[in-house]
Amino acid sequence: ALAGVFVTVLAFTPLPKLPLLGLAAATISLSVVLSKTKKEAAQRVARSKEKAKPAERPEDLIIPDSLEVEVGYGLIKLVDRKQGGDLLDRITNMRRQIAQELGIVVPPVRIRDNVQLQPNQYRIKLRGNKVAESEVLPGHLLAIDSGTVTERIGGVETTEPAFGLPAVWITEEHRAVAEQRNYTVVEATSVVSTFLTETIKRHADELLSRNELNRLLDALKERSPKLVEELVPQVVKPGEIQKVLQLLLRERVPIRDLEAIIETIGDWSPRTKDPDVLVEYVRTAQARTICEMYRGPDGSIGCITLDPALEETVAAHLETTERGTFWSMPPDMQNRTVTAIRNEVERVIPTVEGQTPVILCAPRIRLWVRRMIEPAMPHVPVLSFNEIVRGVAVETRGMVVLSNET
Repeated sequence: ALAGVFVTVLAFTPLPKLPLLGLAAATISLSVVLSKTKKEAAQRVARSKEKAKPAERPEDLIIPDSLEVEVGYGLIKLVDRKQGGDLLDRITNMRRQIAQELGIVVPPVRIRDNVQLQPNQYRIKLRGNKVAESEVLPGHLLAIDSGTVTERIGGVETTEPAFGLPAVWITEEHRAVAEQRNYTVVEATSVVSTFLTETIKRHADELLSRNELNRLLDALKERSPKLVEELVPQVVKPGEIQKVLQLLLRERVPIRDLEAIIETIGDWSPRTKDPDVLVEYVRTAQARTICEMYRGPDGSIGCITLDPALEETVAAHLETTERGTFWSMPPDMQNRTVTAIRNEVERVIPTVEGQTPVILCAPRIRLWVRRMIEPAMPHVPVLSFNEIVRGVAVETRGMVVLSNET
């Protein structure tokens, strides 16, 4: 084609015009034929690839996504970058944040629209099952009352989904007023990403699959090959490590220091295979990390202790057999104990400067106290005396006493 154009230009010179125009026509025609042949060849290759592509198997359709967020059609603008939505970017940052905090890699989050939801509703699914849902108002801001609001503001009243705080949906023009009245004002996409983050942390133990554990062990093997070769699987099997890590994540204890965790499991595994016992040894080894999680602005840990008589009552219902340790406290006594702990926690919360008070008890009953209060107070941590390291001040703000009244 370039040669034909050049020869055509030469035809306007004193050179013979007829031969030049004939040569130009021939070269341009040849370029058209070659271009057409190239396009046909590309189409044949594309058709052959399409025919060779395997059909979608039924097995592929039944595999659920690890994490999925369904949104109503009114929230699509929060996801679409063309409409100014930044939810995808926030989810990317969220995955990075959880990896730094907990030490696990959150699987990719699939986002899809669902016409069966309300326009402003969204739903979080874990392996195909709904674990949380809420609503947001796009184009509005959420003013959250953290307990220091000086004056109420008008708007659509709601509850902040991640932490259950009272909140109000307001418009942009009321933002300055809300901030002056000590409201915490956040955007709609921030509300969704925060709720998603808290939901993932709450179910982090379920995301630690065997495949994810193998990836963590492979990464550890690159840093400490001798440790992995010595302990896994000769001393401790991957399944045992997975159970201990899941128990740690269930209480939001980071597993970043996987080397120290596996060393501790390897030290105690020859003596016991009970994951409940092993996790207590690991928590003691990770005491400094655990203390840092709950230190307040002044560096101390505000705690609530249990009455010695109550601790003896809890310990008296522990039964150790060859199959492990079991707890047999009657349901009515459990309900009374949980109620007493909840009342004391609610009384102490205003005195710990926005921090969640820690339940501090004897090492033997720590796990069972945690499991007892977990359904009613999932955010209240339970620590044992062995998990308080030297140099960390502990301030006792209250004591749980179980009354004899029925």
